[in-house]
Amino acid sequence: MNEDTNSPLFDIFWENSKFSEVNIGEFQKLIEEYSGAEHEMPALQYPKPDHKLPMPTDRQVKQMQRRKSDRLFAEKKINKKQLGSLLAAFSKNNSDGRTYPSAGATYGVDIFCLVNNYDGELNHKVCYYNADNHSLSEVKALPDWESYAPLLNIDTDNSMPAVVFVFVLFASRVTSKYGERGGRFALIEVGHAAQNLSLRLVEEKMVGVEMGGLLDNEIKALLGLEDTSAAIALGLACGFAK
Repeated sequence: MNEDTNSPLFDIFWENSKFSEVNIGEFQKLIEEYSGAEHEMPALQYPKPDHKLPMPTDRQVKQMQRRKSDRLFAEKKINKKQLGSLLAAFSKNNSDGRTYPSAGATYGVDIFCLVNNYDGELNHKVCYYNADNHSLSEVKALPDWESYAPLLNIDTDNSMPAVVFVFVLFASRVTSKYGERGGRFALIEVGHAAQNLSLRLVEEKMVGVEMGGLLDNEIKALLGLEDTSAAIALGLACGFAK
């Protein structure tokens, strides 16, 4: 996956955890057979009494408490203002960094949008987000939802998200500086960026669900990244609640 040789073990981990049409069935079977009760671990407990703390009631806490996962979407278009608001989750900040942290400001994550239901000319397009000037670049035409939805490995009960965000990882940006440990840093960055987007969804009164089971090579091809070192880290389907 990486263009450098600083993280061969991380590369092996990533290759071994890829999903394809061949092995995705095994993953789904694991989920179906899993019983939470049988795998519960007792919570950590300590002998001394707990020290209760005051809970804040500010707007930020309320935003975090309203965040939830929802995979059922209404047939409502997202407009330019709303899409810009969501993508602000990944934009530049006032110190020439971005709105989420990255190890050594290496920024291994790039964001792509699969635009399914948009009130504008980018509807039914694959787009790339430019953090430097908060803009979208059109990459290619997007197939119909029904034809590419199986690549996402998610059940939306016949509903369609307005936009699917794909978090693409160029881990060598991080591992070239930090070696194998940089693989962890890169995945942490994905998590920070995803949480930012989740909170922007709350602000726009929209919903979303993270998708960790995307078919790797097929999604790379959908984004036009077949001949690159890109790795498909995460998907997040967004829209208005059904």
